[in-house]
Amino acid sequence: EGDWFIQNGANSGVGRAAIQLGKMWGLKSICVVREREGAEGEALKKEMQELGATVVVNDEEIMDKGFGERVKEWTNGGREPLQLALNCVGGDAGMALAKTLDEGGTMVTYGAMGRSPLRLGAGMLIFKDLRFLGFWVSKWGDRFPDEREKTIDEILGLIRDGKFKDVPMVEVPWSYETKKEELLDAVQVTLEGFRKGKGIFKFGNT
Repeated sequence: EGDWFIQNGANSGVGRAAIQLGKMWGLKSICVVREREGAEGEALKKEMQELGATVVVNDEEIMDKGFGERVKEWTNGGREPLQLALNCVGGDAGMALAKTLDEGGTMVTYGAMGRSPLRLGAGMLIFKDLRFLGFWVSKWGDRFPDEREKTIDEILGLIRDGKFKDVPMVEVPWSYETKKEELLDAVQVTLEGFRKGKGIFKFGNT
């Protein structure tokens, strides 16, 4: 309790879950989201904070040379441990997370949305003794089906109790009357990055 973690993709489904569960467990978080201009960016920041994020920054800020000093300020001069990074982007953005970790910290990579490899500096391994792990939830579920079922039941219980919020959803109606262009546009939006929520097809008369 009182420790910190840092993550990118903070407004993704995994990121939102990490924020909420981390808060329940007494952890503080530095949450990185992609840069959005004006009111949209402020609204997203507020949404992340309402979920429980301690600090919200954008992906340009973490690339600044002085970002490490900001992290030190947030963590009480470095006296509050920052031992975990959750990475779903990869590339330089992923390594920017790793650079903030304290000695002996761990970065878990569960995605590669940036489609760029992680380039590890030897100093991170030798002098900071950092650990770099990969995680694939499908493989974990196949290896530990009982734990998967238990985890799903616990999350559903938290949702029913109003203690956990799922990702926002955007319904896309699909019926005989739906035009082809509307469906194509809905799919295209999911590929462009900035979305108000997960697109869910709602079938009517088909």
